[in-house]
Amino acid sequence: MSNEYDPGSGAISVEGRSPGAVFGLLGDESRLQILQALGETPDEPVPFAELHRRSGVDDSGRFNYHLGKLRGTFVRRTDDGYELTYAGRQVIGAIYAGLYTANATVEAIPVEGSCPVCGGGLVAEYAEETATVDCTACEDFHNDFGFPPGSLDQFEPEELPLAFDRWMCHVIRGVIDGFCYTCAGRMDGRLVVDDADEGIGGLPAHAEFECDRCGSTATTSGGAPMLYHPAVAGFLYDHGFENGRTPTWELGAVGLPTGELLSESPPRMRVQLEHDGERVVTTLEDDMSISSVERITVG
Repeated sequence: MSNEYDPGSGAISVEGRSPGAVFGLLGDESRLQILQALGETPDEPVPFAELHRRSGVDDSGRFNYHLGKLRGTFVRRTDDGYELTYAGRQVIGAIYAGLYTANATVEAIPVEGSCPVCGGGLVAEYAEETATVDCTACEDFHNDFGFPPGSLDQFEPEELPLAFDRWMCHVIRGVIDGFCYTCAGRMDGRLVVDDADEGIGGLPAHAEFECDRCGSTATTSGGAPMLYHPAVAGFLYDHGFENGRTPTWELGAVGLPTGELLSESPPRMRVQLEHDGERVVTTLEDDMSISSVERITVG
C-alpha cells in the first residue's frame, strides 16, 4: 500500500440545485408531516411502517408518493429505515426555532448588572426577531443581534437577558471563526479605522465581517476577536471571567480592552487587557487575525 500523497484525492465536488425546485418540494403539508415525524427521533432511522404511522398521512399510496419526493434532498433511505439529511435537519431546526412560524416581542426587562462603560442600568428587549441589550444612561454599550423567536419560551423572562448574551457570543464566535450566521458560507474580516471619538468601545478601530456568498455582515468592536483567542480566554478565566458563560457586561470587572493603532495603511492595532497585576497584549492585523499574544506581569 502506498502512503504517497495523491494531489487529486482532495477534489471538491458540489452539485448545485435550483432553490425554487428544492423549496417547491416542501409545498405540500404531507411532506412537512413526514419530516416532522422523522424529526421526533433525528438520530435514529425510522422504519417505513413506523414513519407512516407517525406522519398521520392516512392513505398509504399518498404517503409513499410524498416520501419519494423528499428522498435525496431532505430524506435518506438506509438499511434500517429513513432518516433526515443535513438539509432535512435544517428544515426541522428552523421549524423548532420558529423562524417561519413565530412572531414575538418581549418588553424591556431590567438586566441584573450594570453598564461596563458608565455603570448605568441595562435593559433587554426583543422585537422583529432582534434582541437588544442597551445601557439606559449612555450610548456606548449597545448590542443588537438576531435571536430565534422559537427559543423565547425556552427561558423564564428573567433568564432572557443572559440567554440573549450567550447566543450573541455563540454567533460572534462563529463569525470570528469564519462562518456566516445566515448561510454557513465563508466570512472574512477586516479592521476598519474609526474617526476620532467614534470607535466602538473606545478603541480606534472596529471589526467588520462579510459573507462571500450571501453578503451578510457583522460589526464588532476591535477588541472582540482577542476575547476568543485561547491565551486571552485563559487570562480572563484566571481572573474570574468565562467566555460564553459570564455576561459580557461583567467584563468591566476585569477591565475593558484598550488599544492603539500601530499603522493605518494597512490597519494594525495593539489591544490589551490589564487586571490585578497582569496584562495580556495582542496585535491585530488588517484581516482580523491575531499575529502575537503576550501575557506579562506588571506593577
